[in-house]
Amino acid sequence: MSIVKTIRIALLGAVSAGALAFGFLAGPAASQDRSIKVWFGRENFIPEDQFATFHAENPDITVEFEVIRLEDVNAQLVLAMRSGNAPDIVQIRDRDVGQLAINNVVKDFTSWIEEFKNRFPETYEQLSPLAWTGASAPDGKIYGAAVYSTSIYLAYRTDWLEEVGMQPPLETTDRVLEAARRITESGDSRKGFSLLGCCNAPTWELPLFLSMGGQIIDGVPQIDNEIGIEWIKFYQTLMNDGSAHPDTPSWDSGQMRAAFIGGRAGMMYEGEHIYVPTDEQMPYGEGKWAFERLPTRTGQEGPHVQAGYAFPFIVTTGNEDEEAAMLALEYLARLEFAKQVSIRYQPTTNTAVSEDAEYRAAKPWAVDVAPIAATMVTIPTHPTRAIQVYDVLKDLRDRMVADPGADAADMASEYQRALNSAAGL
Repeated sequence: MSIVKTIRIALLGAVSAGALAFGFLAGPAASQDRSIKVWFGRENFIPEDQFATFHAENPDITVEFEVIRLEDVNAQLVLAMRSGNAPDIVQIRDRDVGQLAINNVVKDFTSWIEEFKNRFPETYEQLSPLAWTGASAPDGKIYGAAVYSTSIYLAYRTDWLEEVGMQPPLETTDRVLEAARRITESGDSRKGFSLLGCCNAPTWELPLFLSMGGQIIDGVPQIDNEIGIEWIKFYQTLMNDGSAHPDTPSWDSGQMRAAFIGGRAGMMYEGEHIYVPTDEQMPYGEGKWAFERLPTRTGQEGPHVQAGYAFPFIVTTGNEDEEAAMLALEYLARLEFAKQVSIRYQPTTNTAVSEDAEYRAAKPWAVDVAPIAATMVTIPTHPTRAIQVYDVLKDLRDRMVADPGADAADMASEYQRALNSAAGL
């Protein structure tokens, strides 16, 4: 169910306080109430003051905001555009920017990002390049700001690894599989690795594919080769060895996380935001768990790729007040508010947050994750058929854990054809 919140501030004059502060008139909107509507992908992304500071600075701008889940936003956005009730700013997955741009659903905001830079240089300089690349289409145009992003890491129980004679970092998929076997064989109903096998997008699997040396060409993963086969075999081996729970084919992300956090599994691939509830159950400072970058293949040549996802705030073509949208983006990206969200939820592209004392106290792993997170790149996606490609990858993920006895080479060939077809090749 959507959460809807509206805050209204009375018009204080023909010229906004914000306009006076910057020494210019706000144009036609200055003589009337201005409004802006924002859709957040999760409730946790909403700043704690719920735009109170924004309204104090811009008293003539009304802000309405609600939560439309990332999983549902594309369909809801299309309906809202058709009905003339579209939001001004919408939070989406970075994979969807290109397709929405081609369909004229989102607005080229590149010139207003330059205005952002000129008027708010401190905030602008704090934002990493990912804030802009994560909100860009393949044509290079910027459609908003990716204030939040996440990468996927290998998390593990360091105390369990010590018990079975494995010393981190594990670094390669072969050592991960060996550690998973040893933990499982150690008894006490432990499983070596926690996976999911249904229901969610291939959020966890694609970053591993890239870290193993996989290639994505024109938005299409190239899996019908040695790397793709080994990637498939990795998941099959976890199932065949009994290192993953036999019910994995029916597990979603919540069940996968619960197995690790609840002390029933020794490893998982997951984003940093899940370290918050993990820390509540097993304080990071006690040294019972840690994490590292995603593993490579043994003997792999070429650079390691640490991939992840951005969750950009994008300006839609329904927006008629571009200055108000720019002001809202700056507010959302500001250190104070980005830090609040990052402490309780997803990491931010505001680099000043990682140096903040309050943030480091709340997230004691922040110092350790920062060097890995700094190397993160977003995953290349197809400009018009990203959803269709991801649907094929989701089916493949489900099949890898549900049918571990299948020939991996045959599976790679079958799903490469499906991926090519999904991309219109």
